[in-house]
Amino acid sequence: MSKVNANFKIEGIVAAPATPLKDNGDLDLERVKDYVDFLVANSITGVFILGTLGEGMSLTVSERKQVTQAWVKYGIDRLQVIAHIGAGNLRDSIDLSRHAQQVGVTALACMSPSYFRPANEAIMVDYLEQVAAAAPDTPFYYYCINFMTGVNLNTAKILELADGRIPHLRGVKMSSRELPSLLDCTSVCGGKFDVMIGSDEQLLTSVVLGVRTPIVSSYMGNIVQRLREAFDVGDWETARTEQTLARKIMLISHKYGTSPAFGKAVMKCLGLPLGPVRLPVVDLTPELVENLKNDLAECDLSIKWS
Repeated sequence: MSKVNANFKIEGIVAAPATPLKDNGDLDLERVKDYVDFLVANSITGVFILGTLGEGMSLTVSERKQVTQAWVKYGIDRLQVIAHIGAGNLRDSIDLSRHAQQVGVTALACMSPSYFRPANEAIMVDYLEQVAAAAPDTPFYYYCINFMTGVNLNTAKILELADGRIPHLRGVKMSSRELPSLLDCTSVCGGKFDVMIGSDEQLLTSVVLGVRTPIVSSYMGNIVQRLREAFDVGDWETARTEQTLARKIMLISHKYGTSPAFGKAVMKCLGLPLGPVRLPVVDLTPELVENLKNDLAECDLSIKWS
């Protein structure tokens, strides 16, 4: 029987951090210490590591294990650490799942494989069940990011079919941009599942739908905090202003290319360089970084340093 509390939920504001790399492309895990300080100082209460912004799919299994260990080592006393353990094949996902539980993460999340894709929801649950079984005492989440994986299944149906089969399944990270699907996930199985939103552009909408835990870019914490505080007191004007700012930053990102490269460039502009990205993602040129600094100057990120 799983030791996971049936009422477990991820609380607060979760960041999706970049993975620090040295100029030669090797891991630079000492930077995680400073990264934790930055996040805690800027309204972040948890991290979702090794997802899209963390370039998890560009790292080896060994590297992903090292990154997971570093975030647990430097962050577990101050942040909830959710490790993404999805991979291109079942055995690697199982290996990463088992390791993440051994080192003591707060929770796990697993996306679908994306080359050989599950044909239907039942097969997706078969896959997730085996991955989750490798870490039976750690809260488990499905990670839906269909615009990257190309897996366009019914997420609420996946949760419904998995209910009972994966006893420590606690919910889903929804990076899908489909609001009806998000709403369905909040109500399936009597609303028992913890739903997290992975879209900076849908923060206010998701709160209205009852989704209280966003997973956002590392520099978005203070914006989200202001939005939530305004929503909670019925200050819709301020809440809309903060959502508009989040949308503005997203539009800026569209000018500069792939999200991991943009995210690392923003952090460099803010004073926390995290190194390059890995091919096939490419870094912003120095000229583009200077242009980005000018664009960010028009955005109230309210960054603090501990």
